[in-house]
Amino acid sequence: MEEETLAAIVGRRKLQGDDSIIKEKTILEAADQLIFIIKEKQFKGGVEGSIPVLIKSVNWLETAEEIDDLFLGDAEVWRRPAIGYAGPLGGDFPLVTKEGHNILDVIFTSPMESLVEVAKILDQIDGVVEHGVIFRKPCTAIVASENGLQIVDNTFQMESSNL
Repeated sequence: MEEETLAAIVGRRKLQGDDSIIKEKTILEAADQLIFIIKEKQFKGGVEGSIPVLIKSVNWLETAEEIDDLFLGDAEVWRRPAIGYAGPLGGDFPLVTKEGHNILDVIFTSPMESLVEVAKILDQIDGVVEHGVIFRKPCTAIVASENGLQIVDNTFQMESSNL
């Protein structure tokens, strides 16, 4: 979770191929407010790791290459396989959702400076259906550390900005 904005990522890859990003985003979009319970190490300025991106299967490679070009040097783009591990193209069995979409994992090699900016860039790309960044919702984070709990809320921030 990004410390400044409380933007978060859902739908990261599990051991086997998983299209839960669709279910997770649907549930989260229906909520009026989100509450996350996280460890202190998950609450940071620059979020690391991957962002799942749901894309149309038609011309998927062009969409993947456009994303790769936009984040050149900062991220690798891999098509998620349905089973096991595969190379960047997803191997012989790429994950295809019930709706017929592919999922790309955009794997950032260094911390992302702004999840919100990454999400806005992804929203502008033809072929992108959805992504795993949550940022336009009132949110409360309960951060657990060795020193106890810290409660952080972005409700005021949401009212005074145009995320």
